[in-house]
Parts: sequence; structure tokens; C-alpha cells
Amino acid sequence: MLSAVAARKAAQAAKQAPLTPDTSVPKVTDKQAESPASRPPPSSSKRKPSSQSAPAAKRKKKKSQEKGKIARYFQDSTTDSIHVDQDIITIESDDSDVEQDADSLDDIDFSIAEFQPKVASSTVPPTQRAWSPSVPVADSSDEEDDDVDEEMAPPPIAEETDALSTFQPIRDQNVFTLDSADMVSLGYADDGLSATLVVLQPGDTLSFVGAYKFSVVQGSIMVLGTTFHPAVTTHNVFAPRSSPIPVIKAAASTSTPLSLPVRLKAHAQPSETVIVLHELRTNVQGLERICATFEGVFRPLRRHATNFDFGVPGLSMVSESIKNVHPFRLPPSWAAVLFALPEHQEIADTYLIQGSKKSGKSTFARTLTNQLLSKYQRVAFLECDLGQSEFTPGGMVALNIVESPLLGPPFTHPSLPVSAHYIGATSPKSSPSHYLAAIQACVQTYRLDIKTPIDNGTGIEDNRISDSIPLVINTMGWTKGLGADLLIKIHEIAQPGQIFEIEAPVFDDWMQPTPAPSREHIHLLKPIPQPQNTVYSATDIRTLSLLSYFHAIFPTAPQADTYRQLTATSWNTSLPLCAQAPYEVQTSTAIDQVVLTGAGAEDVVAAQVATALNVAIVGLVSCEPGALDVMTPLTGTSIPYAQGVSAPSPMSSTCQGLALIRSLSPQGDVLHLLTPTPSALLGDARVLVKGEMELPVWGMLDFRSKPEEGVAGVDMSKVPFLQWEKARGIGAEKRKVRRNLMRRGQM
Repeated sequence: MLSAVAARKAAQAAKQAPLTPDTSVPKVTDKQAESPASRPPPSSSKRKPSSQSAPAAKRKKKKSQEKGKIARYFQDSTTDSIHVDQDIITIESDDSDVEQDADSLDDIDFSIAEFQPKVASSTVPPTQRAWSPSVPVADSSDEEDDDVDEEMAPPPIAEETDALSTFQPIRDQNVFTLDSADMVSLGYADDGLSATLVVLQPGDTLSFVGAYKFSVVQGSIMVLGTTFHPAVTTHNVFAPRSSPIPVIKAAASTSTPLSLPVRLKAHAQPSETVIVLHELRTNVQGLERICATFEGVFRPLRRHATNFDFGVPGLSMVSESIKNVHPFRLPPSWAAVLFALPEHQEIADTYLIQGSKKSGKSTFARTLTNQLLSKYQRVAFLECDLGQSEFTPGGMVALNIVESPLLGPPFTHPSLPVSAHYIGATSPKSSPSHYLAAIQACVQTYRLDIKTPIDNGTGIEDNRISDSIPLVINTMGWTKGLGADLLIKIHEIAQPGQIFEIEAPVFDDWMQPTPAPSREHIHLLKPIPQPQNTVYSATDIRTLSLLSYFHAIFPTAPQADTYRQLTATSWNTSLPLCAQAPYEVQTSTAIDQVVLTGAGAEDVVAAQVATALNVAIVGLVSCEPGALDVMTPLTGTSIPYAQGVSAPSPMSSTCQGLALIRSLSPQGDVLHLLTPTPSALLGDARVLVKGEMELPVWGMLDFRSKPEEGVAGVDMSKVPFLQWEKARGIGAEKRKVRRNLMRRGQM
């Protein structure tokens, strides 16, 4: 039996024949099908064909039923289809009552491309139907209703998998467990930690989720766009699932290899790459307990982990890209620019990265820093992105010194800055002048003290430059309106020699920065692809960075007139913030001034400042002598506060770190402070600056107890500063401002 679509096509073919008084149906030949007159006239009806209007499920069901009927129809070969009345459908034409014989249907080509007749001769070119808004075109819905041979259908395309590890580990063939004698033979200290030697073939890739250290014994490897050669130095790698994980790729090298243990020399050929994986104990995995959003972030899902054990705790090999596990792939445009950097420069240059948000600025800044560390012993890093800082919590403009490659996300390497200024917000929109002054002060510190240092550097003797330090500037992703104006000001202040602009030019022609055009070299880069199925937002990453800072353990303060990298060596996650022992500070003797910044801060009167400071995050600011007027506390409070006072000038002050005011006495004369800043830097920090940033909820909870047990033994309903139910009343919730509405003139 003919389908409804075949009947509809037969009716359209009947209209193609010339109208004659004869009631017989003329034979439709190939020449008539090729002529333009044989094309179906445009339909005046706007109704869609039944094949397009019917739901997909009904069409599939209808197709299966029709195929079943056709199979039964041809079982009896002696039956003549023309003489079976039930298999003939009479089509009534609007112009004439013409009955079409079944034989004429055999000459009509019901191909997938509707209304495309077959070409009888190869010399006649195929004609194309002119576009018409009223004549339906062939689409995928027509294919479902046509009787298409299943053997001619194209095969399904297999989904491509992104292989992360092509290395096939085999115990005692390319993977060897090292003992104490092997570690001493390779030149490493016997610290009692686990270590494994891995032999890689040229081009092999290896990826892990977790935290570990590695060193190169023979050959070379590339990790996060940086090449590492044989050396005794170990490098820390942090590979959580919340960020693109590094991929170790083996490559050949002409560098002198280290001496292998005698029992392992026969297992490594000169063309192979040999690395050592070391156990890394920093307790960074403890941050999963504090911020439950990142629970299990340092280990893959059980169904995705490989069964091979490398013998290094906290290390899990992953073979292919899976959900929430994405590799770091160096884009070609990035590689071309990074590998083309000058091999040697007598004077260190300034590199500025700019672009819109979520384009990969921070990732490129880390990759550029790692690349510069192969030529310089130290690199200066100026962070101008308040919402996504690299070495400090958000809300700070900080200048840091980097000595070792950055092989992890920002929360894995919190550092003490050389010079920093606390803005107190994740955006400079409320205090743009203070933001620019902070950047200018950091750039001035770099030019006067850091660019050509007078200290002895890192103390490591190698062929890298030690008497000059380049500067990398990472800007914010706000590139429109006020953000574009601020970016132009940053160009004028920093005067960069190399500009890396991700994606298309950020400015229009009339907004191009003009300072020192002869020294500027602008490199246009493609944005890095962003994972589509990530479960962590920018707010989650910012929360984890702040909690990582407050639980970090920093080394002691550096000596005067030395510029070294002070990155956290471990994390104390055994106790929550509510159970740690705080500093007890007398406000009358240890604090000179309390400043509130941000939107609405000028409206806080002296009687309410104690309430504003309770459980607040403040910046510990030290000022030069004579730069700050000592204030006399007002009557009824011991807090030196004056309404509407601005923050100290960045030219005469610096922020030593952040602190949490966990509690204060009712009179305000005693404060309990929690801060990871070394005690040697706290003596000069006599000014507290409170901004718009607040402690995340995860920092207020006690992860040791269950939810029904409350916080630190206190019932949930009685815990201060926490509200478990939805806020009620006018002004109880944060106001949402829509900035995507345009005026009529902007449309």
C-alpha cells in the first residue's frame, strides 16, 4: 500500500502533466520530468506537509507499520498489484478528475531529494529548483517516511575520545619502584617518601589526577606548555578535577642525563625519557572537607580511574577525557607566540595580557610565566584582576615574585606578595581611583627595586639570567565602559613592551592605547576552549581560594632587601576557623585606624562600627611613619574610627595580608584575629581596612560535626550570622541589578 507521502507526491506529479480532454493518464517520461514545466507549481496554501507537522514518534511508528505491510505484500509473488482494489488510491486533482494508473508510479522517482528528477543522459546537466517560500523543500522528516534501503544508509560516526594517557604501564618493564639506595644513587635526599621511576617512549603522554612531584632523569618532557630537562630539582604538580589537568608528554633532549641506578640502566634506552614521580605531602586534599563543594576533587570517579597502582599515594592515572576531567591543550596561536620569545634580553621587558572574561587570560599568564622562568631565575607577576587573583585572595592588587613553575590552579599556590594593596571588592567599579593608584604604586616598586635587583637571587647557579626580572601583568576581563577606560590607564602606567590580546581587539579604533607605540608589540591570540560541563563557577573558585589562604602555612618572613617567592608549603585543615586559636589584639594600643570602604561604607556611624567589624575580613595595612594621622577613639567605643575616611594612599602604605575578625568585645577594646600572615609582619600592620568581601558560609561551619549537631556544639538556629531559611521582608535579600538593558538609541 502506498504511503501518504507517496500519494501526495503522486498528486503533485499529476499536476505536472499537460491538461487534455482525454481522461487517460499520460505516461510521464524522463524528458517531461526534466522540463521546467514539469516542476510543481507554488502552492497557495501555507500549511506545512504532513511529514513536517507530525511528531517524530508518530512518524517512526508509522514507518515501522508501513515496512511491515510492504513485507507481507510481496510475500505472494503471483498477486498482481494492479488488480487489487484495496491497494489503489484514487487521487482527485483540483483542476481535473484524472485517475492515475499504478504503472505511472513506477516512472516517478521518489528519491530523498524531493522534486529532483533523475537525469536520463549524462550529457544533460541536472536542473535545480528555484527557491520558493511556498513550495516545501526536502528535509530529514521526508527521509523517515520514504522506503530507503537500510544497507545504503551511512554508518553511524563513532564519538571521538580525547586520549590523555597513551602510556601503557607495565610493572618492572617501564614502571619501577625506587628504594632508598636508588634515591641516593639518583642524587635525591632520602626523605622516606614513596617514589616511582617511569620510562616513556618518544611521544607518550601521561596524565594524573591528584598531587605529586616529578623530576626528569633522562630526555625531556613538556608540561603545561613548559619544557623540563634533566635535573635533580623536583616540581610540585596539583591536578584537581576543577581545572584542566596537566599532560606529561615525552620528548627527545640533548641535555646530559642523570646517572641511573645500576639495576635500571638496562631498561632505559638513550632515545627514551625517564622521569621520577615523588609523593607530595601538603595536605591540600584537606580543603575538600572545609568546602564540601569540592569534595573528591583530587581523585577521579571510581568508574573512571585506572586499576594500575604507581605506588605513589594521592596519584591516580586517567586515560581519556571524561566528564569533569579535561586536559590542558596549548592552542597553536599560544605556542607560536611563546616559543618565539627572545632568547636573551639585556633589559627585562614588561608583558601585559588583556582580553574579555573567560577567554583564558589567567591560564596564558601562568603559561607565559613558566616560559619566562626557563630564561630568568625570577619573574615578577602583577595581579590586576580583583575577582580571580593568582597568588592572593580576591580584592587585592598584588606584586609577587615567582621562582618555580606554576603547575596548578591558583588555590594551590597562595603566596605572600612583595607589595600589595587591599581594594576590598572583586571589581574596581566602586573605587576606580584607588584601584589605579594601587597599580601605579606596584609598578613604581617594580621599577625602583625589583627590575634590576641588588640581592643574590635564588642562589642557584645555572645559565639563566639572575640580574634582571621581567614583569607579567594580568588584567581584568572588564573591557567595556569604565573597564575599557581603566585598561587604557593601565597601559599608560605600565607602558608594556609586549601586549598579548586574546580574541579580537578589545578596543575600537578611537579607543586604542597610545603610549609608546614604537615599543609595543601586540600579539593577537585565540581564546582557549572552555569546558562545557564544568560544575564549578567563578564564585566557587573564589571561595576555595579564600579558604585556602586562611588555612595555608607560609614560611617565615624574608630578610630585608630580598625578593623571594614565599608560597605556602602546606595547609592546616585539622581544625575549622571557629576552633583555631586567634590573636588577641588590644585596639587602644595596637590599632591606629579602622577604615571602611565600598558602597555604603560612608553611612556607617561610629555606634555601628563594632557590628560591621564582627566576623569581617579586613586588610592588615602598614603605613610609613607620618603618613597617617593617629585618631582618637570616640566616646563610648575603643575603636579608632571616623566616618567617611578614605583608605591610606597606596604610595605610602602596603597590605601585609588579610585577617578575619572572629569576634570582638562589646566595648570594642579587644579583637580576636585569625590570619596566616607571619607574625614578623604583623607588628607594622596598625590599620584595618574593611571592604565589601565577606567570609563564605563554608568558612563559618564546623566540618567535624554533622549538620544535626550544629556548629561547634551550638544549635543551627542559634548560630549567629547564619540564616538557614529564606530571608523575609523588604531589603532582606541582595538587590539584583540588571545591566543588560539597552536604551532605544543603543539598539
